[in-house]
This record gives sequence, C-alpha cells and structure tokens, in this order.
Amino acid sequence: MMMAQTCFRAALVAALFVAPLAHAQEVKKPAVTSLTVENDKFGGGTDRNYSNGLRIERVSGADEIFPALEWVADRIPFLDLERQELRQGFALSHVIFTPEDKTLIVPDPTDRPYAGWLFASGTIVGSSANTQDTLQVNLGVVGPSAGGEFVQNNFHRIIGVAEAQGWPNQLRDEAGIEIIVQRLHRFPGPTLPLGVETDLGFDVGGALGNVRTYASSGLTARIGWDLDSSFGPPRIRPALSGAGEFIPGTDENPLGGYLFIGASGRAIGRDMFLDGNLFRDGPRVDDRKDFVGDLQAGLAIHYREVQLAFTYVNRTEEFDSQVTPQRFGAFSISIAH
Repeated sequence: MMMAQTCFRAALVAALFVAPLAHAQEVKKPAVTSLTVENDKFGGGTDRNYSNGLRIERVSGADEIFPALEWVADRIPFLDLERQELRQGFALSHVIFTPEDKTLIVPDPTDRPYAGWLFASGTIVGSSANTQDTLQVNLGVVGPSAGGEFVQNNFHRIIGVAEAQGWPNQLRDEAGIEIIVQRLHRFPGPTLPLGVETDLGFDVGGALGNVRTYASSGLTARIGWDLDSSFGPPRIRPALSGAGEFIPGTDENPLGGYLFIGASGRAIGRDMFLDGNLFRDGPRVDDRKDFVGDLQAGLAIHYREVQLAFTYVNRTEEFDSQVTPQRFGAFSISIAH
C-alpha cells in the first residue's frame, strides 16, 4: 500500500511539472528556437552604453504547455485563455553595459557604470488572431558573477581590440528579478496591389523588479507578405518585441516577410544599470532620465522553417551627461521545428 501511494504521488508530480500538455491531436503551430544578438557595432560602430546582448530561446508549439504553467496562467487576469492559444518559452540571456571611455581604470563617476546581467527567463504567451499577451519572469545575477568582464575582454583579445580597463569598478553582485507583462494588439490595414499586406500594432506593458521597473507603450507599422505569421521578431527586452514565435511557410507559400518601423516610450521607475545596486553600495549616475524613447526600423524574412530579422534602434539619452543617443542593431535567426 505504501509503495502504491508513493508511485501515485510520483506520477502526479510528473504529470504536473514534467509532461507537456497537448490540447489537440496535432500541434497547430510548431516550436521555435531563436538566437538573438544585439550590439552597438551594428548601429554605428560605437562601443558604449548598451554594448552587447545575447539571447537563446525556445518557445513551445501552440498549446504545448506544462499543466502547472497553464494552471498559473488560468489564474492571471491578464491572460484570456478562452480565446487564446498558449505557448511557453525558456531562455538564457547575457547583456553588457559600459561607459563611453573604457581606457580609464577609475571610470568617470558621471558616466554609466560597468555592468553585466546574466539571467534565465520563463515566459507564458497567449495569442489570438490579432492579440498577444506575454508574461515573462527574468531571474539572474548582476555584477562580477555575471561574467561581463570575461566576455567583453576575451572577445576584445580575439579581435585585437584594446581591453576595457574599468571592470574592477562595476556594479556589485546582486540577485536580480524582473516581472514583465505586455499586451500587443494588431490592427490589419488595407491590402495593396500584388497582395501586399499592412497592419499597425499597439502595445502596452511594463516591468517590476529590482533590475528594472517601468511602464511602456509603443506603435509598430508593418508592410509585406504573410503578416499573420508572427507579431514581430524576437528582441531582448526592454524593446518593441514579439514573443519569439512564427508560423513557417508552406509548400504553396514558402516565402514571406515584411518591413517594419516603430516607436515606443518608457517611464522609468528604476534602472539598476544607472541607479546602481539596490541592496549594496556601488557606482551609479545621479542624472538618470525618467523617460526614454526608442525609434526602430527593420526587416524580417522567413523561408519555410527559417526566419531572419534585423532591427536598427535609436534610443534616446538615458542620463543627462550621455553624449549622444544610443544606436544599436539586433539580428536574430529563428528556426521552427
């Protein structure tokens, strides 16, 4: 009897937390694995502020979600499960921030401090034809344990570029958390000659945590073919971003793609990479701006199971002594499987 009870409990745990739940006989839309690289070298050849970001992510097929996550999603008012299909996503990301002058051993106290941010993400995405809700939780570490100095200076050695000298004065080690929500709604526009489609997307959301706290909103216009294939290419947040999924081309229509342009704004309550550590003393800037805006434009193309996307971003100054706006590019490759 005791053994039977033990086996029953083990099976119950496996059913809740291990075995994905399929709501239909066949998955309507496949899983997608994406690699995203963001770097200011792509946006004008600089190497400062938001210097580099790297993210690898897998988003499940439609309605393939762990039952425990569905149970959680069903209790979040933000997600309307009656009209939406669900996906789950898991990712690992690494980002680096540096000041403008990296030759100084003691960085300029009025400039952005050095920082690395290594984090894992869990995401729940609910989508209908024209609406996408996203809940993302980021957990990780900011500081030396994030490996920012190791990644940047070893890469600089490989490409023969001078190493950054001020990493000993980076932000201190601190566990980080971000809870991010976003609702994105697309409004289909007129169909133009040659079957060219148009739409306009509006998103609203925000983040809460000791790493970043903000409220955001944005608009994105797209023109091209097969716009129903996705809500937008993957990005590293904060950004005008899709959820990392897309519908691959078919034998009849293997190719699709679109041009896009967008603008977004964020009201900043906290940014650890400028405000410094929350629970420890460390470097920071005293003139952080409360509002930051992004202008972006780009191209996404998919052929059968592969999607390539590039986004150029112009981000307004994030603190008063920042010399110029931040310009960087984001490249992603996504494979449906």
